[in-house]
Amino acid sequence: MGEGPEQVDTAALSTAVLDEEARRLAERDAAQEETVLPDDLLPGVGDDAVSVSDGLRAGGRSMLVVLFLLAVVDEFDRTAMSVLAPDIQDSLGVSDAVLGAAGGAFGVLFVLGAIPMASLADRVRRTGVAAGATGAWSIIVFLTAFVPNAFWLFVARMGTGLGQSYVLPVHNSLLADSYPIGARGRIFAMHAMASPLGQALAPITVGAIAAIAGGDDGWRWAFVLIAIPAAILAVVVAFVREPSRGRWEQEAVLGEQLDAEEKPLSVSVSAAFGRLRKIRTFYFLITGVGALGFALFSFPLFFNLFLEDRFDLSAFERGLVGTAVIAPALLAIPFAGATNDRLFRSSPPRSILLAGGLIGAFGVLIVAGLYIPNLAGVVVLVAIGTALSRSGFAVIGPVIASVVPYRLRSMGFAMIGIYIFLMGGFVGAVLTGLLSDSFGERTALTIVVLPSTLIGGAIVAWGANHVRGDISLVVEELREEQAEHERMAEPDAEIPKLQVVNLDFSYGTVQVLFDVALEVGRGEVVALLGTNGAGKSTLLRAISGLGIPDRGVVRLDGRTITYVDAEVRVGLGIVQVPGGKAVFPPLSVEENLRTGSFIRGRERELIDERIAEVYDLFPALGNARHAAAGDLSGGQQQMLALGKAMVLDPEVLLIDELSLGLAPIVVQELLEVVAELKQRGLTMIIVEQSVNVALQFADRAVFMEKGEVRFTGSAQELVERDDLVRAVF
Repeated sequence: MGEGPEQVDTAALSTAVLDEEARRLAERDAAQEETVLPDDLLPGVGDDAVSVSDGLRAGGRSMLVVLFLLAVVDEFDRTAMSVLAPDIQDSLGVSDAVLGAAGGAFGVLFVLGAIPMASLADRVRRTGVAAGATGAWSIIVFLTAFVPNAFWLFVARMGTGLGQSYVLPVHNSLLADSYPIGARGRIFAMHAMASPLGQALAPITVGAIAAIAGGDDGWRWAFVLIAIPAAILAVVVAFVREPSRGRWEQEAVLGEQLDAEEKPLSVSVSAAFGRLRKIRTFYFLITGVGALGFALFSFPLFFNLFLEDRFDLSAFERGLVGTAVIAPALLAIPFAGATNDRLFRSSPPRSILLAGGLIGAFGVLIVAGLYIPNLAGVVVLVAIGTALSRSGFAVIGPVIASVVPYRLRSMGFAMIGIYIFLMGGFVGAVLTGLLSDSFGERTALTIVVLPSTLIGGAIVAWGANHVRGDISLVVEELREEQAEHERMAEPDAEIPKLQVVNLDFSYGTVQVLFDVALEVGRGEVVALLGTNGAGKSTLLRAISGLGIPDRGVVRLDGRTITYVDAEVRVGLGIVQVPGGKAVFPPLSVEENLRTGSFIRGRERELIDERIAEVYDLFPALGNARHAAAGDLSGGQQQMLALGKAMVLDPEVLLIDELSLGLAPIVVQELLEVVAELKQRGLTMIIVEQSVNVALQFADRAVFMEKGEVRFTGSAQELVERDDLVRAVF
């Protein structure tokens, strides 16, 4: 058969599509390269070394000391659960799988509680959060001593998990804000030593307590005594001075510390998660530690069961082994911290490669140790592997502090807990318990630990490819914040009603917006013009909070709202009328107008007044107030969509596709309403495809093409730009 015209057209179309995609990817890669700054402009890179004493002097010793002691005491509870697991098992009569589920229950609340704790830490004093959580935790630990059965043990472990859920978001963000970048590796390492120190002291301590108390219920006294120092520290931490957020990054990049916003808006969970997952270094770190969680949470518990079954060790003897296994980490962690500071100063990617290598080696060594026939050999290999694991985690903390914007640090460290315990920890503990019941502890740990650590280490190491670019974006955001502070400090400065700066936006791997900047003055009406696919609707989504940008800032009246949820933005006055179907067809006109009025709470009279104003603006809606919205014409449905927005009393109104698909007479009627709203001083951004329509209402026009702003000025000036408009409209 010959080649027909349709086949030729299809081939040509396919070639064009592939060429366009190749061009787009090349532009994206070039844009990413532009955002990567030279090493000497990255905070903490290429700087002179900072001694530990200078770092502690700058940030204050009390913060590190108190957080260190809190972390030590926290470990006593977790270690007691592992070391005393066989005694608890005998006392309560539970299987390995049930015991594993009880251990995993700690992780569930540790994870679920970390999110509200991080959100709270972004709004109030973090030292106060630490005090309250530690106090509650000490009470629950005390009550653990009196659990009568497996059910209440499960509940108690969930309670202790909730009490300790503040640790990752609060401890790490406090350390990052308290101490200089050049000393962070060693400061984080010193704090990380608290965990192995607690694990070294706790096994022998709780084992001795159980042995002295004697009997099947001797383990209960360990939990009673652990609660006492925790309660004391809860009081002490409340009086530690709170550090300024982002201080050291600001001083390193800007040479000064910026004044904080008077009333900063709370970072929303969904917005923070969305933005954090777009930080590529951070994404690979949390994914890697998520895989690693299968090993970290299940190994201590089932290793103690392995020691009892294989070597017939008592609780006290298992405590001695636990101390011997964890002790080398006290030597390895400081060395890793110093090495990390040195590597980061010369090349940040090398810090991440170090972390990934340590994590992978950890899994190989501890699994190999399970197959050594004598106890001494087991202890040596497991001890070395544990030291490497602890060192790897000590390295990860400072890297996260470097690539995550300071406003998101608490939530970023909370996500580490989510990925470790929810994705890996709980599932890993239950899975290991089921495998252990069937095949024994050694086989179960081999199946779970080895692949999870090798895969996790490799994923962490892959993040090294992106760390320079991610730190560069942090620098860019700080510089933009400084520039905005300086501009607002000028005597004649005017604060824009709405401001968008350096905005990038992607759907998955496809970038749609590129470095978009936009300012809208109070009472100004802006027409957002461009062809289909230019990114106009996506820009409105980013402004209204329906989408999370990859980078950039959104401000309302000078306040940063980049990380604020869409419903909060509605309360602040940003209301969007979406393109297409923006009404609920089965509901009446009146019911549609009331659907969004919940934002006004119970102010019934105010809602009624707003609805009456809508009927004044659109008499056709008043005449059809009891008709179903689906029975209205297209123009009337667009009126109803506008009416729903007006009931919310917007300060900034975003209208997507004002005239699309409507008859000219309907468009003219809508334009009269826009003119009325403009006269009232309402700030508006209206997406439009017709330049002629835009000329009738816009103070200014913004033209977008392929995700970029190509023109901003009066609509009449845009008409005169043949290169932009005449070939398009």
